[in-house]
Amino acid sequence: MRARSSFFPLLVGAPLLLGGCVGLDAGSSYPDYASGEVRKKLLTPENQPDPSISLGSFKIASKACEGIDTHPITGKLTQDDFTRFLEKQGIPQPPVKARGNLYWFDFPGGKPEDAVRLRLAVLDDAEGAAADLHASLLDHGPGWWGVRRSNLAILAPKAGVAEAVAFALKYKLPCWGVMAMTDVDDVYVIPGPYAEL
Repeated sequence: MRARSSFFPLLVGAPLLLGGCVGLDAGSSYPDYASGEVRKKLLTPENQPDPSISLGSFKIASKACEGIDTHPITGKLTQDDFTRFLEKQGIPQPPVKARGNLYWFDFPGGKPEDAVRLRLAVLDDAEGAAADLHASLLDHGPGWWGVRRSNLAILAPKAGVAEAVAFALKYKLPCWGVMAMTDVDDVYVIPGPYAEL
């Protein structure tokens, strides 16, 4: 009987090791945005221009949210509050009810047949929304990002940091709620004009 090579476990285990660091693929394709326009709305943590667009190296400048009320909301919200926010930005985006407390908002993707689907969960309170978004981001893995405001948590599909920030800025999402993104094994809050504890 021939002895098994020690190479066999490596072949079997490699996909598991590599798969744990890449994040689930959502099949979404984000549109391209001009990086120069995105950079104008970002600052270093020390309030200097032209930051590196990597987690922990930038924050969203207040000028990105000019004319938008960014004070924290503590009362209970519904999906209609997010819909009204989008409408005020000139983006009529009707939600689709997926089930009980879950709604989908589809935005144009990088290809005509693609959509970037944001999933909005209506939870009991702000603590529940923060915990739900944090757990969902960790479950989905690197590249997944989201936004939360009061008892609402929005999960967005996997993207590179620059893609996610560009998409979020286009639709003013960091002005509406707290933005966060998953790295290899942690969730990073992206500082911006809207903040909640």
